[in-house]
Amino acid sequence: MNISKKNLFCLLCLPLLSTLLSGCWDDRELSELGITSGSAYDWEDNQWKATYQVINPSSGASNTGGTGGGSTSSPPFVTFTVKGRTIMEAVEKTNLTSTRQMFFSHSRITVLGESLARHGVNQLIDMFLRKQDARETVYVFIAKDEAGDILDQLMQLTKNQGAGIQLMIEQESRLVSYYPGTRMFELAMALSSESGSAILPEILLTGPEVMDETQETGRTDLQTRLALGRLGVLKGEKLVGWLSQKQAFGLSFMTDKIKTATIAFPSKPESDEKPDASFVLQKSRTTVQPKWEKDHYVIDIHIKGSGVLAELGSVMDLNERASITEMEHTLEQQVLELVDNSWKEVRKLGADVTGFAIKIHRSDRKRFKQIRKDKSWDRVFQEIEIRPHVSMEIERTGLSNKSFESVHEK
Repeated sequence: MNISKKNLFCLLCLPLLSTLLSGCWDDRELSELGITSGSAYDWEDNQWKATYQVINPSSGASNTGGTGGGSTSSPPFVTFTVKGRTIMEAVEKTNLTSTRQMFFSHSRITVLGESLARHGVNQLIDMFLRKQDARETVYVFIAKDEAGDILDQLMQLTKNQGAGIQLMIEQESRLVSYYPGTRMFELAMALSSESGSAILPEILLTGPEVMDETQETGRTDLQTRLALGRLGVLKGEKLVGWLSQKQAFGLSFMTDKIKTATIAFPSKPESDEKPDASFVLQKSRTTVQPKWEKDHYVIDIHIKGSGVLAELGSVMDLNERASITEMEHTLEQQVLELVDNSWKEVRKLGADVTGFAIKIHRSDRKRFKQIRKDKSWDRVFQEIEIRPHVSMEIERTGLSNKSFESVHEK
């Protein structure tokens, strides 16, 4: 077989070209990295106060929340707290106290202290969107006191506390629906949208002191645990107030964030009894329709849901359609009260966490353009009237058509 001189030259050059290839120019050994699972930021003395939670490789098979056979004396993570005039200056100061360089690509959460949230979060968002190894997908929380204290608290049933908090908010969003989990890029999108407002779930310590010693996790019940509390409301870049748990639940209905939820209600409201029945809402759909009426916007909010009766504490025969209808009406009133209570507080705070501005912009572009030009959205928002319409359907009543109370009475 004849090979041309040109092809022969190319074949001879291939081995030579391979010598020019080299490894990654910025490679770093795993033993040189401090892999962060969470971060927290406070504002103190006009400086950034940053706390980083770093996975402790020496904990090995520590059985903190697991069944490994390693020693429990070594904590699953360590924390570093530093200060700086900028965030990156604070990050670089960790090199003065740690043998490993901070590596943020595996971070799960970040916690903002109330001091920072009231100062402003724009610079922090900018850093997360700009820094190469920062994750814009981290879940963001807000803490009433020192955010750094949250990262010191150990959790049972998990070695990685950052991953544990992530699982906690994901489970809550899926099963309870009080607080929608907010990632950093979602926070950035909400604050830069027409509404200019956002919400962040509060993470708090339920006890008097931080449980930061590894042996404490061997107890059946910790004196202090991490829990989700209220809902922080941001307008512009600053925290302006809080919504209670019930108000947060009502907001979830208004913004179509309900996935699965449980509603406690009185099965016989005419008797003024306390809630004795539970309804598991399995399907929920909310549609929002804004329209201009005379001199203000009216928002029709249509909420439609269905689910199953999971608990009943009164004497009742569920074979009677009237009984089911009565409970459905009670459920609808419960949701209406949640929505009304939430809207009153949201309007009081003047922060459009409902996303009404986005809906109005899409449906009435010309008028919204003028509102934006006049910079009158705050006034328009205060004058909005909402008209919620709720329809709830009990599709199934479980395995029995009578309550046990009915059987017990006999």
